[in-house]
Amino acid sequence: MLVLLLLAACTPTAERPASLRVMTWNVLTSRHDPADWAPTIAAARPDVVGLQEICAVEAGELADLLGREHGLDYVAVPGPVVPTPAEDAAPVNAALRRPCADRGPVTYGLAMLVRRPVVAATVQLFAPDRRDEQRGYQRVDLGSFVVLNAHLGLNGVAGAQQAALAAAVDGRPTVVLGDLNSVDVGPLGSLTSVGSFPTTGAGAIDHVLVRGFGVVSADAPPVTVSDHRPIVADLAGP
Repeated sequence: MLVLLLLAACTPTAERPASLRVMTWNVLTSRHDPADWAPTIAAARPDVVGLQEICAVEAGELADLLGREHGLDYVAVPGPVVPTPAEDAAPVNAALRRPCADRGPVTYGLAMLVRRPVVAATVQLFAPDRRDEQRGYQRVDLGSFVVLNAHLGLNGVAGAQQAALAAAVDGRPTVVLGDLNSVDVGPLGSLTSVGSFPTTGAGAIDHVLVRGFGVVSADAPPVTVSDHRPIVADLAGP
């Protein structure tokens, strides 16, 4: 697997300095917690962090911890992927109450941490798949650009979910972050990838894709507090 492949269209750092640093990271909440993740995020100091496999309450705890101990002022934007009532009763979704200690609807799923004013935030569900937990994506409007944070499913559903995610990309500058559970980005291939990194044993399944931004640099630092490596990318623009 190639460690980093910047596309020819990327503009050199000297000509277009980075104006936005982003991170995507599947943090594996059932085995780790905000105190484990905070040092990695603090070391990178991203402007926007897309997190997957996190509980809604942990997003707020993580933002508080980064502010209190690292001087980083983040707004937490929780994005719990709450199933329909019928799907919520399915064992695979009900089991997610354990890592999040939920007594009501599942609050597990997605979250963003941002250091920019949030204009609007929504969560969209993909079609349910009873073999797997409910999946979906966040859409956060940050004024001059939009960030989508997604966690896609397994076993043949990724193509349709990628198409739904691609349809959410309009004409505005956009950053797509997430665990897409696939090396092939399919319908999202019209966006620019920041590079290809082996983020898990399954290969390069975590992605940062952009539209309306130039790619300055990217890296996937090794970590011991998740089964995924984060991707950190410096972008120019919009």
